[in-house]
Amino acid sequence: MNLLKHIQFQQLINLILLLVLSYQNHTLQTSWLNIATLMLFSGVLELIIKRDIFIPYSAFITAIGVVLMVGWLKWYIPYIVIALAILQKHYLKISNSHIFNPSNFALIVAILLFYPKALPIVGELGKQSFIVYFVILIGSLILIRVNRYLITISFLLAYTLLNYLVISKVDTTWSFENYISMLYSTSFIVFIFFMLTDPITTPKKPLHQIYFGVAVASLIVALNYFIGIRVWNQFLGLFLTSILFTPLYKTMSKEDYKKFTITLILALIITTLISLKAPIYFSM
Repeated sequence: MNLLKHIQFQQLINLILLLVLSYQNHTLQTSWLNIATLMLFSGVLELIIKRDIFIPYSAFITAIGVVLMVGWLKWYIPYIVIALAILQKHYLKISNSHIFNPSNFALIVAILLFYPKALPIVGELGKQSFIVYFVILIGSLILIRVNRYLITISFLLAYTLLNYLVISKVDTTWSFENYISMLYSTSFIVFIFFMLTDPITTPKKPLHQIYFGVAVASLIVALNYFIGIRVWNQFLGLFLTSILFTPLYKTMSKEDYKKFTITLILALIITTLISLKAPIYFSM
């Protein structure tokens, strides 16, 4: 197999480059040894579940996603959330495919079970123009390869417009400059290029992709408006949209509809429980 033609290999390399950029800007929260250990743990777990020998790219990507977006105070937290994320990918399925992006699921679980010992982190990559252009370039190449660029485009347009029309009217500290600066956030970059556009958990049809991007943006802004602006709202928006859109692009049996209903109820309960948590400054 030509590794350069493997999409997940390209995603893995891109995420490792983001780790390097975070390290260069002194915002990498853990050691390279710990990152390697988490990747080894996630890969071995995936191999055990699948009972096969292969390169577990998805598991490695999940581990790096957790490193880039979850801060933790206890050593065992990333291992637990990574394990649960990989398990849900294999066992929480509708129409024979998983519902939630594993990295997004891991972050949601971390907040639900361990907050404030675990919380989303921002992790600035730096504001040098070449870094921003580089990240946009590698992210765009992924979007083109997986044919999910319409999701990111529709999301960014809808999110920008709704922030201007809704959030700027209720938040006196909101400014377009601060909004643009959010694009330098590690979590936001990983979110729009690698998590929001997961080809397994998002629709294929162009129109459905546009609806999906707008829906995620709308849910995030709604949460920011009614609950308050939180970093975790962007992940909750994707979490809810992933299950809400399942009937739109998946062929479902009666048993699948039962799973869908139960999963939707649980997702709404989880979103409510997280939204009720009192934020601390670092997590806002």
